[in-house]
Amino acid sequence: MKQNMRKRSPLAVLLALCLAVQLCVPAAMASNRLMRAGDAAIAQIEEEEGFRAEKYSSGGKWYIGYGTECGAEDYPEGITREEAELLLMSKVEAYEAKLNDFFGRYDVTPTQGQFDALICFSYNFGTGWMSGTSDLVKIARGEKDATRLEVAHAFGEWCHSGGQAQAGLADRRLQEAAIYLDDGTRTAENEFAYLIINMESGTSYETDFAVYEIGKTYGSFPKAEKLGYGFAGFRTSDGKTITENSIVNGNAVVTAQWTATSYTGKTYTDVNKSDWFYNYVMELSEQGIVGGNGDGTFAPNRPTSTGEMLKLVLLSTGHKEQKPSTAHWASGYATYAYSMGFAAQNYSDYQLDNGISRLDVARFAAKALGYGASNTTSPFADVNDGYVTALYEAGVFIGTKVGDLTYFYPNSSITRAEVATIVYRIYQLSSLDQKQKIYYKDYTLDVLEGVPTNTYNQSAFVKNGSIMTYNDPSVRTRVGIDVSQYQGDVDWNAVARTDVDFVIARVGGRGYTVGAIYDDTKFDEYADGAARAGLQVGAYFFSQAVSVAEAQEEAYHVLDKLRGHNITGPVVFDWEVIGKSEARTYGIETGVLCAAANAFCKIIKDAGYDPMIYITDYAGYVKYDLSEVMDYPLWYARYDVDAPSFYYDFAMWQYSSKGSVDGIKGNVDMDIWFIK
Repeated sequence: MKQNMRKRSPLAVLLALCLAVQLCVPAAMASNRLMRAGDAAIAQIEEEEGFRAEKYSSGGKWYIGYGTECGAEDYPEGITREEAELLLMSKVEAYEAKLNDFFGRYDVTPTQGQFDALICFSYNFGTGWMSGTSDLVKIARGEKDATRLEVAHAFGEWCHSGGQAQAGLADRRLQEAAIYLDDGTRTAENEFAYLIINMESGTSYETDFAVYEIGKTYGSFPKAEKLGYGFAGFRTSDGKTITENSIVNGNAVVTAQWTATSYTGKTYTDVNKSDWFYNYVMELSEQGIVGGNGDGTFAPNRPTSTGEMLKLVLLSTGHKEQKPSTAHWASGYATYAYSMGFAAQNYSDYQLDNGISRLDVARFAAKALGYGASNTTSPFADVNDGYVTALYEAGVFIGTKVGDLTYFYPNSSITRAEVATIVYRIYQLSSLDQKQKIYYKDYTLDVLEGVPTNTYNQSAFVKNGSIMTYNDPSVRTRVGIDVSQYQGDVDWNAVARTDVDFVIARVGGRGYTVGAIYDDTKFDEYADGAARAGLQVGAYFFSQAVSVAEAQEEAYHVLDKLRGHNITGPVVFDWEVIGKSEARTYGIETGVLCAAANAFCKIIKDAGYDPMIYITDYAGYVKYDLSEVMDYPLWYARYDVDAPSFYYDFAMWQYSSKGSVDGIKGNVDMDIWFIK
């Protein structure tokens, strides 16, 4: 791309001087303290956006000049280029402030090219990317030591609109990557090329976008599958076929080529090529996932038994074959499914031969895939179940259209042909290594790679009064409470005579507006009294830290308060979300929160205590990146469920805020601790 380098106009310079006056510092001093977008960034934005004198509508919003947002009634007479540049500079300066704050939080000093590239990206995309966990964020924060190709891909993957990669956006992203990598020289513009795959119905792709080095072979493509066909390379819009051995010459938008599959394995007398389920059955038969009845038939219309369903779903989701635990051939699958929390009960031999409802199949399959229950509106008129919706969104269940409504028929049995179809779609998801999703409220989240998952048996939790037990001999548990000064006077000897084994007492906290640290007036009394009564004692600090320095300050304050007490339980970083705009933690970035938690826990651990991090669903799924705090166990809080369905692993569950325990007047928080 031709680089249009030029000095800023007098009006732009005047605007910059005005901004410096508003900051009460000379312009030269401001430029020394904060980075500014260079001419390369401004030229790139102007060239990509293009100048439009009249306002225009896009995506329900109005824009004018160089793609600057405006109101529907603004600029009835249009705009001049100089006015457009003033608007552009005003918007850029807002992004400069955001980006300077971003780099300042992580103590990163970018090059001018890196700063310019991210200004250009933010101008087009906005600043929401800064609080995410994408590769681009990790590279910009200095947390990922990326190759040049990885940098290009980190920019390039932000090229989607309407669910499909767009060539125009991909061009723009790779130009930004070139600025990021090489400042003014931009040699990377001739170093990398993108591959965009046209998504076709009936096909599945690992991704529809990839970046490659020009002059080298493609080496590998994103995985692609189509039922009844084998992948045979890609074809470009001008009719050229490219394979993994082809040389990368430039950007390409391609369509997959397929060859019909010839099945060489088993055949069944009642499964014909004209049957709608033919390819599903034959594909799974080739993979050894389904088989016939020994008489040469498949019995496609026979209802599927519970045992058959357990085996098929488990094998298709990557779980291993299971040896029988009783005389029934499927008993091992039943025991395994129950122990993993996939099945709501440990099916008896008799039940394994019975049929199973479509609803139970959906719930079991979703859990075996690692999918959480979706919180979006059900697409079906006859069932409102989060697991069914999650599998609908993943393309596993489609339903039956009747008029304007779609039905799932949740209580109906399911035939072997139908199960083969569903199992194939599940197997396809697993074989493509597609990222599993977590559906939490309005959020659709990728499962974090490498983070241990919740393997607790959901049916093993039993609550008797205020006491929760976990009936699984392989896991040792302890029951506890957590307290603060609001519990008032406590008879710790009476508490110790109950089933309570431990107590976690609040040390203090930090205010959510001014941010001053305060002490819990009952901590010393609680810590000593509980220990004398023979209870194990831990501690927690209610954090509202907005930086590593504040988290460290809190940790040292906690250590000072713990001196002289017998603390053998966890010492917890209890950072909680305050849903008010005046809260000082409102809008805190994920990276800052994770760094603060790690800083607190490291100080606690170095002092000889056992640190822990407190989370809720929202904090665990949205605010934290749990892959960044894996060195420390989690204390998970949720009160309205019989068993904890949080996707990731945790060491302690705060299951109630309304417990009743002898020795304490009023309600108290209840906890169960899994000793691993």
